[in-house]
Amino acid sequence: MRLTWHRFADFDIHGLYRLLAFRQEVFVVEQTSPFADLDFQDQDAWHLLAWDGDDLVGYARVLTPSEARGGAASFGRLVAAPARRGTGLGRRMIEACLERLAADHPAADVVISAQSHLQDYYGRFGFVTESEPYDDGGILHVDMRLRR
Repeated sequence: MRLTWHRFADFDIHGLYRLLAFRQEVFVVEQTSPFADLDFQDQDAWHLLAWDGDDLVGYARVLTPSEARGGAASFGRLVAAPARRGTGLGRRMIEACLERLAADHPAADVVISAQSHLQDYYGRFGFVTESEPYDDGGILHVDMRLRR
């Protein structure tokens, strides 16, 4: 298993199509959540891809601090292929996202929009719930923050 970091401009059209199809397969099709995955934040993000040989098995997107998030950084669109869930891949990707943000923006809090059933999971990384559950694409989410 290897993790690679990419900027949007690093992707050729086939690689970009591959990662967007991967996200769509889980977030829209598997989770039956018709939401606007393409939100114009990909162009400024870091993209973490997890590979098993030539197979894309995981993905996450890291966003730099912004005024819209009160100066906080973020990561999201975290997804593991169904066959890789429960193997520690998600933990490895979260740790990689947090390491990238700590190196690039050490003073910035990290905020995420987490599916509400994963609050305890993200809590193990130090995230604290800051909102009541809310509907996001038909799935309950909560806002969580890791203070730096």
